[in-house]
Amino acid sequence: MDRKTKIIATVGPSLASKEKIHSAINSGVNVFRINFSHGTLDEHKQFIDWARSSKNQVAIMQDIQGPKIRTGQVNKNTILQKSQEINLTNKEVESSDEIIFINYKNLYKDISVNDRVFIDDGQIILKITEKQKNKLKALILIGGELRDNQGVAFPDSKLSVPAITEQDIEHLKFGTEQDVDFVAVSFVRNSDDIQAVRDIIPKDIKIIAKIELKTALENIDEILNVSDGVMVARGDLGVQLPIEKVPFVQKQILDAANRKGKISITATEMLQSMKSSYRPTRAEVTDITNAILEGSDAVMLSAETSIGDNPNRVIEVMSNICKEVDSRNDTSSLLSKEDSKEDSFTTTLARAAVQIADDIDARAIVAFTETGKTPLLISNFRPKAEIITFSTKDKTLKQLNLLWGVEQFPIEKKETFSEMLKSANDFLVKEKKYNKGDKVIVVAGTPPNVEAATNLIRVHNLGDV
Repeated sequence: MDRKTKIIATVGPSLASKEKIHSAINSGVNVFRINFSHGTLDEHKQFIDWARSSKNQVAIMQDIQGPKIRTGQVNKNTILQKSQEINLTNKEVESSDEIIFINYKNLYKDISVNDRVFIDDGQIILKITEKQKNKLKALILIGGELRDNQGVAFPDSKLSVPAITEQDIEHLKFGTEQDVDFVAVSFVRNSDDIQAVRDIIPKDIKIIAKIELKTALENIDEILNVSDGVMVARGDLGVQLPIEKVPFVQKQILDAANRKGKISITATEMLQSMKSSYRPTRAEVTDITNAILEGSDAVMLSAETSIGDNPNRVIEVMSNICKEVDSRNDTSSLLSKEDSKEDSFTTTLARAAVQIADDIDARAIVAFTETGKTPLLISNFRPKAEIITFSTKDKTLKQLNLLWGVEQFPIEKKETFSEMLKSANDFLVKEKKYNKGDKVIVVAGTPPNVEAATNLIRVHNLGDV
């Protein structure tokens, strides 16, 4: 396996055909992200159908919008001038340089004097100077052009907005019907927000918490306890926090995820210049490299593939960067980080398997799995050996597309471990072209086909069955 770090690509107009989706898969996409903030359900279904018609396995991540607060319609050519005062309201009016409509029901309840208001990712910044029962007045700290339906953020306020909207619920039901593999949850604040989604979707769909609010950082451990992984959503984090803090917060989130043995994704503007450029900047290449070395299982492309000029070129560049970093696995910071303290028995087995594989220079670590937990933990220790995973469950096989270094294959149900081992042995020799006598480490559960029963490590010489 030349590349171990996985690539997530966001779909959109630039990938709006079966041929383009298949070409993106051939270029290296492991997971397609469908952003439910844009597009129709029919368009989303079409993307899913195109992806699943490929002969190459790919996973689908549904990214729900969450509670999006926006301005409304704006009088044309409205320019907000620095140091001027302006009124804020949640009663629908046409916004102007005197008043701004914000579609948030609890605007007067949740926002306080001295709280900042960011419009359009902080391109415009206001500060609340006066609060009455049905009135907010703000000072314009940074002015600019106010346009229709721009996003609004309140980095200093604790909002009482619900975690998921009625639209999100309908989208989650749609995702369940389409059998998506992952759901990414936006604007997570605490574990309750994850549980609200968990109560709606089937348990075999994995949940990724997008960490983009200061509140989420404060509650990162409890969020990780109930989710399957996290996404470092640097776009909104850069609005919520001083931008110079984002690199350190990224490290904090990735460290927390890896300590708990959870999936970790780094996202936002990774190859932003390549929306129009043929080549990335040197800073972007360095950024991606550091994100991988800090422990990211996957890196994500957003506008670069959804609306960019040449999505395949972007995917190929990302793949080449990942390959280069993965070839230098000895520099990964995960090798010196504190071991995961979660699920200690399975973690101990995973660590032991990697240690044995490294000591005897094993060709691969072979894991049989029902849920994907064991290969995730093995992956977390960044072994030099290949990670070859077998599962009887199609859903698990697709979800393994998100794990660093994991290559997965289907296997028929077997009644005994000996039968499982023989099947894997034959596959590695015939399909993977391993040599007889090659050493592999086998991690499995006995009896077979039982979840959460990983309890066996074995050194196996291929051909000895």
